[in-house]
Amino acid sequence: MTRLAKMVGTSWRWLVGENGSARQILHHGFLVSAVLIGLFSAVFNYLMELTVPAYSVALAVISLMVMVMWYRSRFHGEFSRMSWLFCTLVTFVMLPGNWVFNHGASGPTLLFYLMAAAYVLGVLPPDRLRRGVIISGLMLMPWILLWGEMANPQLVSSYASTAMRSLDMGVSYTLAFGLLSLVIAGYAKRIREERDLARAYAKKLERLSRLDSLTGLYNHRTIHEHAEHHLSERDISCLLICDLDHFKQINDAHGHPYGDQVLAHFSMHIQTLSREYSGKAGRYGGEEFMILLPGNLAVAREFDRQLRESCEASPLAHGVIRFSTGASERRHPDTLSSWVQRSDEALYHAKASGRDQLIVDHDISMV
Repeated sequence: MTRLAKMVGTSWRWLVGENGSARQILHHGFLVSAVLIGLFSAVFNYLMELTVPAYSVALAVISLMVMVMWYRSRFHGEFSRMSWLFCTLVTFVMLPGNWVFNHGASGPTLLFYLMAAAYVLGVLPPDRLRRGVIISGLMLMPWILLWGEMANPQLVSSYASTAMRSLDMGVSYTLAFGLLSLVIAGYAKRIREERDLARAYAKKLERLSRLDSLTGLYNHRTIHEHAEHHLSERDISCLLICDLDHFKQINDAHGHPYGDQVLAHFSMHIQTLSREYSGKAGRYGGEEFMILLPGNLAVAREFDRQLRESCEASPLAHGVIRFSTGASERRHPDTLSSWVQRSDEALYHAKASGRDQLIVDHDISMV
């Protein structure tokens, strides 16, 4: 039994296209169900003599047409076109035909109109004109059919007995229940799909709100948050502030687009290297960058050395990127302001002492 259920589930997923969107899966599932219901109804109506034999033949032919629509939509990417065609066929041909040949208001057609409306509202693409035509048809066509039946009762067939009507309505209810279950499952999948998409967008926006748009590094607020986190830990850590040398002259001489290229290129080196050191890097402001590294000043010195080597190995069009660095090791009574200030003072001495070098704070001496 379990094996059979697994085979049925696998077959159904193949029929509806499990990798498609929720709308496509609902559409394909509804088409497959329409084919099965149409063929079943053709046989049932013929055997029970509920309608004229010609209508049973018409149901079989229409079911084959719907099967072609499913094939074109499922395997040829014609979802939008086939959904419009199927909705038009159901609204203006299949259900009015069922009304006339399956006992009008006494039969189950109104029930199937409701199922069609539930399907249409969940599947149709947002084309105002076409969507308006189909929805208007679903709303108005039953009224037109009711009026036509009232004006000309002989246009619709009648049940041979109350028992036949009860049988037809019971079977139709079961079929409609199956369609409704399918539609609800499609809506539930679409809700989950939209929820997951919203969560993904929210996560992306949250991530982007923490990054600098030009460099891809953490922005000023976020790198400060990481620095606060370092202060709350007992492990030794260092804070480096790097400042690009003569950056204003670079912008003035070569233009701001080249200046942006310098910032992005330097940031790429910082990002790559800081990951190797399990550190965090952010754009502190303008051409200044803040790096947080686990470890002591020896680690900071090694990081700075490797960063300079990386810049030397990949010069840009107008030369190698030069920068000055100030570094300090976290002390027990430090606040964020005092820690940043010590690195900033070291950076000031590095720039005042000729630039293109690292200065640490504990002795304000060149390393």
